[in-house]
Amino acid sequence: MKLKILYTLLFILMINCKTETKQTIKKSENLIVKASDTIKNKSKLNIIDKFIGKIYKSIDDIDEFKQYSVGFASIEDEFNSKTYDLLTLSGKGDIEKFIIFRSSLSDGDYRGNFKILDILDLTTEDNNKLLKDKDKNLFIHFCYKNGKNDQEIIAIAEYDEYAEFLTKIHKAWRADRKTEKIIEIPTAGIKVENMDYGL
Repeated sequence: MKLKILYTLLFILMINCKTETKQTIKKSENLIVKASDTIKNKSKLNIIDKFIGKIYKSIDDIDEFKQYSVGFASIEDEFNSKTYDLLTLSGKGDIEKFIIFRSSLSDGDYRGNFKILDILDLTTEDNNKLLKDKDKNLFIHFCYKNGKNDQEIIAIAEYDEYAEFLTKIHKAWRADRKTEKIIEIPTAGIKVENMDYGL
């Protein structure tokens, strides 16, 4: 009788140990899955974030940007005793990939250097799709808001060679000198001067 009770107790103990082991394995598997999800999410983070705040003399100093051709537009008028401009980085076929919003550093050791304030990624699916359409172009410097030239505005507009101003605006951003960030803005009231009009 005592032997039977002993066997029953051992059997129950073995079942409990197996259940605990299975739960431990499941917990470990969950931790591995969560860890791999975190790694995936980190790899999805915008790689250009590492350049924000970077100080450089020439864009060619940054290896990752050497492969691109560069366009330039200044934002006229000093703001808070700083000068600002926008660089466009284009890939093959002149499709714009990034816009760099930067300020010049002219004091102390920073004379002639620039600081990257923000970067607009045009390689995202929706931006890339718009810019690959031959009738849509990216415009900076010649944008107007409510009839007034606003050089902080960046816009993707539908091109029309016969229009003095392009009014079909698909997307717009502001290189905001107050916040030193590029922010998406509503397209209402925005138009782009067509520099080819009348030529």
